Amino acid sequence: MKKIILYSFSIVLLLCSCRGSKSPTDNLDADSDFDYNTSAPERTFTPVINVYIENTGSMDGYVYGITEFKGAIRNLLVMLRHRYSPESINLFFINTAIHSYTTAINLDIANFANSINSHWRIGNRSTSDLNQMFTMILDNTDDNTISILLSDFIYSIPALGNTVDQLNNSKSSTQDAFLTKWRSDNVPLATTILAMNSRFNGRYFPYTGDSNWFFIFSSDENSRSFPGDRQRFFINQRPYYVCVIANQPVLEDFNRKIDLETLEGYENKYMLTPESSENTYWSVLKSSFNRGRFDIDRSKSGRQHIHGIEKAKALSRGGCSRGKEEPFSFAIAVDFSNIETQTEKKYVLNAWNYEVISNNFEIVTIFEFNDNDIHPNDRERMKNQNPTHIIQFEATTALLHNTALRFALKKQMPEWVAENNAEDDTTIENLTGKTFGLKYWVEGIAEAYEIIYPDNKYYFECSISIK
Repeated sequence: MKKIILYSFSIVLLLCSCRGSKSPTDNLDADSDFDYNTSAPERTFTPVINVYIENTGSMDGYVYGITEFKGAIRNLLVMLRHRYSPESINLFFINTAIHSYTTAINLDIANFANSINSHWRIGNRSTSDLNQMFTMILDNTDDNTISILLSDFIYSIPALGNTVDQLNNSKSSTQDAFLTKWRSDNVPLATTILAMNSRFNGRYFPYTGDSNWFFIFSSDENSRSFPGDRQRFFINQRPYYVCVIANQPVLEDFNRKIDLETLEGYENKYMLTPESSENTYWSVLKSSFNRGRFDIDRSKSGRQHIHGIEKAKALSRGGCSRGKEEPFSFAIAVDFSNIETQTEKKYVLNAWNYEVISNNFEIVTIFEFNDNDIHPNDRERMKNQNPTHIIQFEATTALLHNTALRFALKKQMPEWVAENNAEDDTTIENLTGKTFGLKYWVEGIAEAYEIIYPDNKYYFECSISIK
């Protein structure tokens, strides 16, 4: 038998920090603990809710026949009236101006949604400017207002010069609308963007001008209700979007009360926030989902959590000293419940959205927490907490060193924005599941947040001490 080579590790104390939780692990021992549930008394929000429906000609196709767009309006109004005071809910049509329709207190929601096209012809419907609509809505949004816009969110640009240059000009105007609102009111607004889809039966107007419009239908039957000599295309669904803007605490409360992902035709969500989530609970799992051995670093841990480990050691395959060492790995449990009010549920499950700020560890997998999969010792430690996810890390080198494994859940634009973007809407191929200029107006809002809050890059950030 060859001699077993023993690696000795010098003990180095590494600070462990967690953004939002104000470094609760500093100077903790086994007899002390940080109360993650400590917070201000729960606030009661009674906001004014303004629902804006774009009613220009480009939106006609969403309201003729039975469509998911009308179903989503019905779903939304029912949930709003159930969760909020009906007299605080106002309904508007929007084009070149805002046109008041009614409050929700006496509204026959099902009849309105089903026959919305009969209420449709209000104001100048011949044209619309997305940035003008943003400006009008932001001007009417204060720290106690929830503004909800349903629109196809298609930029109207001149059919002159380079298309990308024109889209970038429009993006700058979107950015300016949000920056101007922040400079004038200094309200920490959060924005939720929902990607939706719906059957569409009507005319589509490419950026090259009204003279080039053509018909789009979701079925042969619907096509007969639109006479004309234009070219006809058949597409099952067309995208549109819902944009919700409110003060961050108000919007997070809204997201807890209103499950936007249950709206008919829902596909994806993206939320931009000015602040990170506070007091996010997390803990290393001592006895679950680990490969290797380690002890608890008591100086970095408490009764309910482990934020540091020591005497970390990889094990040989088969437990034999002759075997090749398995990569050292361990897992943490984390409570992302607050963060899930700021993102789509699948966002935290995608490793692409994380940054591991350490060159010798990587994320292996992320999955939802299941209490039945957790060792009793870990369950006992976390009995007063409610973790939602497990994140597994693996060492990328066989030799372990003293380190601090820092990682973060990034605030970044989800992949679906680029995938659904079109920069030419004159062909039917570019209309299938895509929106002209989508990534430009989304980037315009996102870049405004980056300017206003340059240090707000993460939903969650923490560090694990390893000795």
